[in-house]
Amino acid sequence: MDHKKNIAVVINGEFPINPKIIDKIASAEIIIAIDGATNTLIDSGITPTISIGDFDSINPSYKDKVSQIIHAEDQNKTDLEKTLDWCIDNDYLSLSIFGISGKSEDHFLGNFFAINDYCDTIDCTIYTDYSIITPCIGETIFDSFKGEIVSVISFESNNKVTSTNLKYPLDSYKLSPSPRAIRNQSLGVNFTIESSKKLMVFQIKD
Repeated sequence: MDHKKNIAVVINGEFPINPKIIDKIASAEIIIAIDGATNTLIDSGITPTISIGDFDSINPSYKDKVSQIIHAEDQNKTDLEKTLDWCIDNDYLSLSIFGISGKSEDHFLGNFFAINDYCDTIDCTIYTDYSIITPCIGETIFDSFKGEIVSVISFESNNKVTSTNLKYPLDSYKLSPSPRAIRNQSLGVNFTIESSKKLMVFQIKD
């Protein structure tokens, strides 16, 4: 399978209300719904290509609408982890992820930990109504604009982070899980983040 396809993964969290983000989901070549997100997508007029999960949340009448139903019964992993495992097995290694936030706070945080665990294998970008979130490691250049709010969050301890073109520069800053590098600002049309370990870069919408 071609891992460069436009693939949207929709988690059963807060569904976006921004029409541009909804269009981004609808225009994907492959739409993967995680369990109960199948209900939300179909109720919004978008039929997922694939649904993955243990299906404790899905409307049974919607199963026939989906091209491929994949039962993932491993109770030791979340539905998101099972979905990311399936994507790796099927060479779907570039993903746009939606619905990460909202609803249950433990699932919200768990989703970030799961994506952090997989981001050295899967290239993904997370879209919400409030932010574009990019997991990354090493040197990454981000398209931006002057004044854009930028937050950097590490789920790893002693993560050495260096930035360019941010208002408050990071120079081999040892970042651990904390709010120490949030609410920075871009100084122009791009900025660079370099890290020794995995982290997430939040570009906050106005």
